[in-house]
Order: sequence, then C-alpha cells, then structure tokens
Amino acid sequence: MSIKIGTRGSSLAVAQALEVKQKLLDHFPSLSVEIVKIKTSGDKYVSVNLAKIGGKGLFIKEIENALLTDSIDIGVHSLKDVPAFYSPDLTISCILKRSSPYDVLISSTYNNLQSLPLNATIGTSSIRRKIQLLNFRPDLNVIPIRGNVTTRLQNNFCDAIILAEAGLIRLNKHYFITEILPPTIMLSAVGQGAICVQCKKTNFKIIDMIKKINDNKSFIRIKSERSFLKTINGSCFTPTAALAKYLDKNTLHLRCMLANEKKTCFTERIAPIEYAEEIGLDAGLELKARCF
Repeated sequence: MSIKIGTRGSSLAVAQALEVKQKLLDHFPSLSVEIVKIKTSGDKYVSVNLAKIGGKGLFIKEIENALLTDSIDIGVHSLKDVPAFYSPDLTISCILKRSSPYDVLISSTYNNLQSLPLNATIGTSSIRRKIQLLNFRPDLNVIPIRGNVTTRLQNNFCDAIILAEAGLIRLNKHYFITEILPPTIMLSAVGQGAICVQCKKTNFKIIDMIKKINDNKSFIRIKSERSFLKTINGSCFTPTAALAKYLDKNTLHLRCMLANEKKTCFTERIAPIEYAEEIGLDAGLELKARCF
C-alpha cells in the first residue's frame, strides 16, 4: 500500500511530516510513503499580518483542498495552526505525543524577560503573545515579525523574539533558547507543541491506520483545549490561550485566557479526563460572558 502525506514546505513542517512517516513505518513496515510539499497561502504572503488576510487557517487551506480532491491521503499540521472549525468532510483522528507547549524568549544580549531594558523591542506576530507580554511588561515595544523559524532567528531588529519551544526542539535549535516562559506569564496557544494528522471522514482505511500512531493522553488534552476554542469561536483575531495538563493519570487541569481591547480574563477548571470537552466548553462560556 502507498500513501501521500501533504505538508507545508518549511523545514519545521517537513520535519513534522517525516516524524509521522516514521511512526507509520514503525507500524506498517511495507508501507510506501511519499511526502508532498504544498505551498499554502500563509507561506505566500509572508510580509502581511495573518490576521488581515484570513488568519492561521491559511497555513492549512491548500492542504485541506488536496485532501478533499484526493491528491493526498493525509495532511500533517502544527495543531496550533488549525482553526476552531474546518471542513466538515475532514477529521483529525490522530495527534502525536505532544512536545513542549511553552513559548521561549530568544535574545543574544539579555538573560531573561525581566532583564530586558525599559522600552525594549520584542518581535512576535502573535496577538496572544503580545497581550501577555504587555500584561507582564507594559513598557515593551512589541513589533510583528513573520517567516519560518530560521528567518526569525536571523532577526537583527529586536532585543528579543518569542518562539515556540517545540519548533526549536524539532529543528535541533534548542540551544538558541534564552528563557522558557512559564505559563503564568505566557499561556500557550491551543494545541501548541502538538502535531495532528488530518484526513477525509470517509477514508476509513486511512483513519484506522493513523489511529495506530495516536497518543491518547495528548489527544485528551487537545480535546479539552479545542473545546474551549470552539466555544469562544476563536480565530487569529482573538487573543486567546489554553493549556490542559494532567494532575494525575485520571485528572485534567485546564487554564484558559480570553482578552479584548480593555481587559484580559483567565479561568481554570479541574475535572476527570472523561469531562475534557465539558470543562473546555464551561471555561469558554464563562470567559465569553466576562469579556464580551
């Protein structure tokens, strides 16, 4: 049997697709796997703020179209790039074991976020990161930067930049990290650090195959976070964050953030893992009522 894996062409995206490929081969050694690189709208318009042209969904749009037209069998995405709602003809049946969900500070001059000088310039295109940075240090000058990880690391216009730790780990560039930001300062994007595998809902053979490489503990965490995202109908325009973690093997802790132009609201939930989606929904309803 042969399958085609669709992915963006960046070094990080290809590394993630290769990770999926290897896990499939571990379970199905005779499988023939082809990696198909697809240029997405998010890759084409690197000089434009994503929020102005359609949000993070632009990083998966062309890959989803390839799935719907059977040009590829599965699509591999960074889960934080997948919007709250996507094509009803597609499904995400597999999430690999989650890497670090945290953000990191990178600076060649300063040791941590606290030691940055007054009015220091920090680069990030994430409204989620900007809101939380300014909550912690209102003096900071937060400017937008885009491009792949390597491009951002070459930025010389900022005192520091913020990136996801997981991407640096996957590209073996973790040595650039200056400080891992705790979730009390920088709560993660929904699904950050997780790789997901998407396919057509009707392709039952592929669904059965990719479920073999699913990490159920990660799947439950993500289910809770994305339930929150769907409840608030979060998009690239919405300053939002959520992180679910296990307190023990049967108990989940969920912390969520939602902000508007005037205030930033947080809430937390603790519940047995079988209520993962319910606590995401409940947290979302609370923060919607408080913020809007």
